[in-house]
Amino acid sequence: MKIAIIDDQQEIRYSVAKILQRNQHTPLQFNGEEFELPLIIEEQGVELLIVDVMLGDNLTGIDLIKQFKKAGINLPIILMTAYTTPTNMIEASKIGIKDILQKPFDEAQLLELVGKYMHTSSKDKSAKKPIKQGEEAFVGSYETMKEIYKKIGIAANNDLSVLIYGETGTGKELIANLIHTNSTHSEHPFIAVNCASIPKELFESQLFGHEKGSFTSADKQHIGFAELAGEGTLFLDEIGELDIELQSKLLRFLETKKFRRVGGSKELNFEGRIISATNANLKAHTQKAMFREDLYFRLSMLTITMPTLKERIQDIPILCEHFIAKANRDLKTTITSISEEAVLKLARHHWRGNIRELRNTIYSACLNASDDMIKADDIKEFEDASPCEKQNLEQFCRDFLEKEGVEQAHELEQMMQKALLHVSFSLCSNITQLSAFLNISRNTLKKQLKEFGIYEGEEEK
Repeated sequence: MKIAIIDDQQEIRYSVAKILQRNQHTPLQFNGEEFELPLIIEEQGVELLIVDVMLGDNLTGIDLIKQFKKAGINLPIILMTAYTTPTNMIEASKIGIKDILQKPFDEAQLLELVGKYMHTSSKDKSAKKPIKQGEEAFVGSYETMKEIYKKIGIAANNDLSVLIYGETGTGKELIANLIHTNSTHSEHPFIAVNCASIPKELFESQLFGHEKGSFTSADKQHIGFAELAGEGTLFLDEIGELDIELQSKLLRFLETKKFRRVGGSKELNFEGRIISATNANLKAHTQKAMFREDLYFRLSMLTITMPTLKERIQDIPILCEHFIAKANRDLKTTITSISEEAVLKLARHHWRGNIRELRNTIYSACLNASDDMIKADDIKEFEDASPCEKQNLEQFCRDFLEKEGVEQAHELEQMMQKALLHVSFSLCSNITQLSAFLNISRNTLKKQLKEFGIYEGEEEK
């Protein structure tokens, strides 16, 4: 069984891990302060948690378990404690903890409690059940997203203005929400404003509010987004679409943290934080006088750039599992898995709509599936490329050949072949299965992978 030991004392973690290892378990050790620990626990496939009550001056095991439950992680838990106070026991009971391991304990006591969950774990693995997931969350492998996680941590611990870059559908609002949830503003509202959808003449009224009678149709007082956010987070999406005339008013608001309702005389204070997002290159826009440079610097005290789905192809299996779980919950489907052929089909698509388009595709596939597995045929047929993409690819090939000469066509072919094999092998590293899918012999595929430096080992993964 894969068991996570969470204790801030290294010697305790080590002792428990050695006992578990001797009894054919796989222990993972944490001190409780790892960033995005619930996500790591989930990704590692942990089956049981052993958590110490005291994890440091500002963190208890009870607090950490509450974080896990909030993230939708409901694993069996053994609570270690040297302090069985009424408060500890009541709090443990409230969150459903039944097994307490009193320190100091011996090997037999530990294994007796762990043994209670071995049968349950084995049974859960053998039974085919629909994948389940908690609330909507940002999903991705730690390796792909670790730099973003670091910046989220910095942003959550500070009130810096954050600017999130990313194409449509890459999850910019999810990142903004994740910063908010982990910040000191989390108990207050998260207010999202799409700057592109508000007409220029109504923007001030929508952002700051207006008083009754301030203009013809103002038949009552209106509370704006800034006031609604209070001490929470005001998320300004599509900030790059904001009219140049409105940018100066937004800049003053950011600098002073004060505003007035339209038609009002009372100056109100803004106690929250600002996070903005765009799919435009604002720095380039400042050079063309399309966006105020001083506003750009004010918004971008910390920047986070979201990768496109094409740049994180290796995350497609993880994302598929996540969206299957959501579809099971939202659409009442009972899908348990997705085939490798289906994943490879998804990997070859361009994904102009990024994560949002993948989600919609998986939802559709869940409804189309004839049994509990999504197969390649259940996924709607994609066009090889849009006319624009075909034109871009053709133009790239034309430019390459004109620059290098037609005799370099073989080099271009090699480049494209290498790219195809690299993506394919990252998704399916089994040589036999991949050769069958690509319809080439196993030996030929192995040779090509080695020539391109993609595969070197003798053993298949």
